[in-house]
Amino acid sequence: MMKRVRAFGSLAPLVLLLSACASSSPAPAPGRSPAVAAEPEPQRVSLVCHEGSTAIRFDQMGIPQGERPKAVAVHGDVTYVLFEPGRLARITRKEGKAQLEMSLAPPGETWTAMAVDPTDGSVWVSNERFALVRFDRDWNAQAVKIKRVEGTGGFESLQVAADAIYAEPFCAEDGIWRLDRKGNILSSAFPVPPPDPAEDRPVTMEELGVRCSPVRMERDPEGRIVVWDYARRTLHQLDAQGAWTEVPSTFFAALQVPTHEAGSVVKGADVGGAREQWYLKIPARDLFYWKGQPVFFGGFTSQSRGLGQNTVLLRPRADASGFDELIESCFGLGILDVATDGPRYAAVTDKVVVFGDFATAPDLP
Repeated sequence: MMKRVRAFGSLAPLVLLLSACASSSPAPAPGRSPAVAAEPEPQRVSLVCHEGSTAIRFDQMGIPQGERPKAVAVHGDVTYVLFEPGRLARITRKEGKAQLEMSLAPPGETWTAMAVDPTDGSVWVSNERFALVRFDRDWNAQAVKIKRVEGTGGFESLQVAADAIYAEPFCAEDGIWRLDRKGNILSSAFPVPPPDPAEDRPVTMEELGVRCSPVRMERDPEGRIVVWDYARRTLHQLDAQGAWTEVPSTFFAALQVPTHEAGSVVKGADVGGAREQWYLKIPARDLFYWKGQPVFFGGFTSQSRGLGQNTVLLRPRADASGFDELIESCFGLGILDVATDGPRYAAVTDKVVVFGDFATAPDLP
């Protein structure tokens, strides 16, 4: 049985909230011998955590120290934060105040992904046993078991459209499942391609995708669900009837198939200076849009002198030949996820949830 909690509080300026905790973030060691490529110095930005932002610390919300935020979503004046292993927080912001509601997963259950339903503003959460939980606008929870599926694993990501729920299963034979809101599997798509007969070994999941999947599911700049197929290097767009159509790849073509060398190069920024830091060059991770422009996550930096972490952001180049790197400063806290909805955005670190409005936020350089 899920447990519900309610609380109330006030929003505070981001700088004041983070000044006390930034110095406590340990700086992890690079862990590898630096191999510095001859590339331009990354540009430093403070897009998300600027002076006009506000935040709530998780310890002030009563979140136990061992729980870590996994994802954030925004719908109007409501922000959802999913914590590992099984906690969902709903934060409603109005007139400088924040109302907090939380639900906990049943003991032993792990929640893996979430998405907001555009038809009614409810939120869907998946667990590792291939089941869904729907939270309506009144914060009532309803469990939905996916039919004819057994075992564990769950979903890497969820997207909800008017016609159905789209789920990306962990390490499955098909990259995407299309589900109705009663838990029936309507169709599957993007099967793992067979091995190349010219090779004497099978294609590994590591070679096919960053997240043990042959594809990655995202939203395009207009909010439509799209799927990038790593193996075929094609982009597919979802229509209103649930069919997939190949469309121009645009900036998604900058995504590369991970190899065993991925993450083996360490790059330095401001080497020898007061803000020296190092980071692994890893494949692009989750996507968000900053004032309509695509930005991917690219890992975290480790800083010297106990300055905590910064976040590497990857901006696709106009010709999709690769990415330009930006280093986002958030007072020594690495940003784990960013979500946007119209004029508003929210982000999570391991210590706070950050709120902001695009009207007062900086532009991408």
